[in-house]
Amino acid sequence: MEIRKAKLIYYSPTGTGKTTVTAIMNGTGLDHDIIDLTPPGSDIKNCEVSSDELALIAAPVYSGRISTVAANRIKKLKGYNTPAVLVVMYGNRAFEDALLELKNLTSELGFKAIAGAAFIGQHAFNSEKTPIATGRPDAEDLMKAEAFGEKIMEKLRGVGDIPELEVPGNYPYIVHPQRIKQGGGVVPETNPETCILCGICASVCPIACIEVAESVNTDKTKCTACSACVQNCSTSSRHWTHERVLRGANRLATVHGNRKEPEVFI
Repeated sequence: MEIRKAKLIYYSPTGTGKTTVTAIMNGTGLDHDIIDLTPPGSDIKNCEVSSDELALIAAPVYSGRISTVAANRIKKLKGYNTPAVLVVMYGNRAFEDALLELKNLTSELGFKAIAGAAFIGQHAFNSEKTPIATGRPDAEDLMKAEAFGEKIMEKLRGVGDIPELEVPGNYPYIVHPQRIKQGGGVVPETNPETCILCGICASVCPIACIEVAESVNTDKTKCTACSACVQNCSTSSRHWTHERVLRGANRLATVHGNRKEPEVFI
């Protein structure tokens, strides 16, 4: 299969997906363009990817499923039997149905999955008290990502049609009652004694639900609990106090503390 170039496509509030697919792209050696679906307003952009391009599409996992915001923004893509590499990022618990969901979603949009992977990224609720995949993806992960990119190119250079990719997952998808939904009222808090009102939290919020004036205000009807504001706060003033989040973070750090490794399907 002749590939002219690639499109690097990701929804990555905390940067773990962006870092991982960039490493995969480095492994392919292809020239590429970037389609960043993270900033506010990305859901109104229509993006086409032709049949002689390779799409690398990454999205985060929330409770075993693709982030709803990510799914809605990915729906603005259009392929033309475009070969696609699908990547889901999860916080060391499980990716469950996310990769299958991403495959089904992109297939409806005109993409053909030729490879898939589940990589580990630092969990949104990671903290010093509850370490959950701290610092992932790390150097070892990125080496595996580059090696995955090399294998993808070997597959594309092969002779004959590429068969449909099989990935794990359940359909109908499993729905976890504890999944935090957009607008569920679960939001980080800001310590006014240490906050310097720098505005970084507002600038990194993918849905523009934070306003900074004389204080920091978060729209509880929009927040998705992605933790981009928490993980990017320059003074560590932004933090989680919600009992549901703290209870979940403690369970994840305790039960799912052992290191998990990336899984690739090619």
